[in-house]
Amino acid sequence: MSELFQTERLPFTDFDGRLVGVIVAKATWVIGEDRALRLVDDPEPVLFVDRLVEGDDPSKSPVRFESDVAPIKKRTDFVVQGTAYAPGGKPVPQFDVEVAVGQHRRKLRVIGPRKAVWRKPAKETKRETVFTPPLFTDPGKVARVELTWQNAYGGIGRFASPDGEVLEIPCPVNPFGKGYCVQNSREALDGLELPLVEDPAAPLAPETFVRDLGAPDTLPLPAGLGFYGRGWYPRVAYVGVMPHEVDAVRKQMREQAAQLDPEKDAAAVAMLQDYDPPVMDPAFHQAAAPGMSFPFLSGDESVALHNMTPHGHLGFNLPGVVPLLRVDRGAGLAPVPVTLDTVVLDVEEMRLVETFRARFPLAGQEDADRLPSMPLRIETVPLLEYRRTVEAG
Repeated sequence: MSELFQTERLPFTDFDGRLVGVIVAKATWVIGEDRALRLVDDPEPVLFVDRLVEGDDPSKSPVRFESDVAPIKKRTDFVVQGTAYAPGGKPVPQFDVEVAVGQHRRKLRVIGPRKAVWRKPAKETKRETVFTPPLFTDPGKVARVELTWQNAYGGIGRFASPDGEVLEIPCPVNPFGKGYCVQNSREALDGLELPLVEDPAAPLAPETFVRDLGAPDTLPLPAGLGFYGRGWYPRVAYVGVMPHEVDAVRKQMREQAAQLDPEKDAAAVAMLQDYDPPVMDPAFHQAAAPGMSFPFLSGDESVALHNMTPHGHLGFNLPGVVPLLRVDRGAGLAPVPVTLDTVVLDVEEMRLVETFRARFPLAGQEDADRLPSMPLRIETVPLLEYRRTVEAG
C-alpha cells in the first residue's frame, strides 16, 4: 500500500544551521456513509504553494490549503472546513458547534446577523469626551453559516481623521472578517456587521468593542477552524532571524553603527548597537486556527463533530495507519521516525487528508544534493507495527 502516500523530499537549513532532510508523506481518504475510511482515486498532492479560497491574490482571499513546505511542526494542526447547521434545521438566533479529537475539544458559537450602532457621547466638550459604548442589535435567525474567516472577527476598520477622510485599516488578526472597530465614531460604527462566529469563552461586548490601534496583542482572536494566515497576529510574531544567524545580524548592525556620526546620529547609533533581532520560532509553522493545534496525534483518535452536518452529528476514527519510511543515507535502508503534523477534514466533501513528516540530518551539501535520489522504501503499516519497528531501529 505504498501508493497510499504522496511523497516529496525537501532539504532545509535547520534552526541550528545544520542541513536536514525532510520527507512529507500525504494520504487522502473519503468517509463513507458507514463512517469507514476508504482511499480516494484523486489524492491530494504535496503542495509547494498555498491554495486560496478564491483566486490567486492572497491579499483578497484567505488560504484554503496551506503549502506543505515546512522544516518542522512541533504539534498536530487539525483543520476543519465546513458549515454550521442549526439543530433540526430550524433557524435560531444562536447555537454552538463542537469539534472533538480524542481528548481535545473546541467549541464555537454561531450567532445570527447583527450590527453595531453608534451612540452619542455621554459628555462632549472642548476638553473632554466621555464615549458611550455602541449597541449591538439583536441577532437574526440562521439555519446554516459557513465556518469561514469571512464570518469570524476581523475585517477592515474605519477611522475618521480630523480632516474628514475615512481611513480603512486591516485587522491584524484577520483582515477578511467582520466587526473590527478602532474608533468610537459614527463613521466607524454605524452599520458595522458583527461576526457570525465567536468563541463562547470570549464573546464580544459593547464595552470593550472599540480597540486601540497598534495593539494587536489586545485583540480578540477570530473563532474558526481553517488555516490561520501566516501574516496574522499572533502567528506573524513568531517570524524572525534564524537562531544560527543572530550573531551575524548583530555584528552587521554594529558595523553600520560604526559608519555613522556618533554625535549627529547618536540615537541611530545607540539603536543599532543595542539591536536584538527577533528570533525565528518553530511555532510559526503551526498553521491551524487558535485552539486547534494539539500535542502530536497518534493517528487513531476518535473524531466527533456536533452541528456540522444537516443530521447534527458526525463521528469516525482516524485511520490508524502510518507510513513506515526507510531511507538509505549510505549505510543501507534504515527507518526514520515520522509525526502526524497536519490533518485536514473537509466535511462537505467528506474527505480527510493526513500529512506526516520525517526529519533526519544530512552530512552536508553533497548529501542534500543526493536527497532526491536517495533510496526510499515506503510501507503502510498499522500504528503498533510502526512503533515496534521504529523503536527497534
